[in-house]
Amino acid sequence: MLITNDDGIESPGVHALISALSHHYDLVVVTPSADMSGTGTGIGRFDPNLGVDMTPIEIEGVDAYAIDGPPGLAVMGAALGAFGRFPDLVVSGINAGINTGHSVIHSGTVGAALTARTFGIRGLAVSLSQSDPWEWETAAAVAASAVRWMLEDPHRPKVLNVNVPGLPLEEVEGIHWADLDDFGYFRVAHAELPDRRLQFEVGPDVSQSDPSTDTYLLDKGLVTVTPLSAVEPAAFPDVPATDVWDPALSPLSKGGPTERSEVEGG
Repeated sequence: MLITNDDGIESPGVHALISALSHHYDLVVVTPSADMSGTGTGIGRFDPNLGVDMTPIEIEGVDAYAIDGPPGLAVMGAALGAFGRFPDLVVSGINAGINTGHSVIHSGTVGAALTARTFGIRGLAVSLSQSDPWEWETAAAVAASAVRWMLEDPHRPKVLNVNVPGLPLEEVEGIHWADLDDFGYFRVAHAELPDRRLQFEVGPDVSQSDPSTDTYLLDKGLVTVTPLSAVEPAAFPDVPATDVWDPALSPLSKGGPTERSEVEGG
C-alpha cells in the first residue's frame, strides 16, 4: 500500500495516517518534500534523464521517501516499480482542509487517488475539516475503516473521496454517500488592477449547497463519501468526426479559405 499526500512529509496528517495503518498493512510512504497543494493530477516538470531528487527517511519503522515533486509523480513512480511491488491501494492524506465539490479536480490529495486509478490501482483520498485543535485521530479512524472496506471486495468503487468533519470521534453524526457540490471551496474572484492581483474568497457558502452534496452534509457533522471516476472517454456524438474538422475545408489545404467561404455562403 502506498501512502502519499500533498501537504508534504512534515504534515501531521500523513503521520496520523501512518500510525493508523502501519500495524495492519505493508506500507511505503512517498510524499512531496514540501507543500504541493493544488497540483491536481500533475506530475510536475522534470528531466527524465536526470530524475527527481529523493530523500529516504523512516517514519515509525516504515520506509518513507520525500521527493521533489507533486503526489501525482509519487504515485506514477510507485506504479512503475520505483519503490518495490505494485501497490494494491493508494491512500492520500490526511489533508489539512476539506476537498469538496467539483473543485476536487484541482486537489493534489484527490489527484493522487485519480492518478492511481489511471494505473489500475485503487485510490482513497481523505481530507479533514479545519478545527482547533485538528482532529487527526478522527480522520485516521475513518481512513482505516475505509481502507479495510475497499480492500475487502474488488467490486467496490475504485476511487473514494472522503471528507471528515473536524470533530471528536464521538461527536461525528454518521456517514453518508454524497454528490459533489457545484464547485466547492472557492467562492469569489476579483481582480485588483492597481495592485495587479487576482484574489479569491475561500470557504464554501453552505446555504447555497444542495442537501445531497458533500459540502452540505459535511457541515452537518457527517463524514461524506463520494465515489469518483477516472478520466475515460465519454460517448461519441452521433455525428461524423468530419463535423469537427473536415480536411477539405482546412485553411491549410490548397485553396482552403476560398473553399470554406463558398461552402459557408460568403
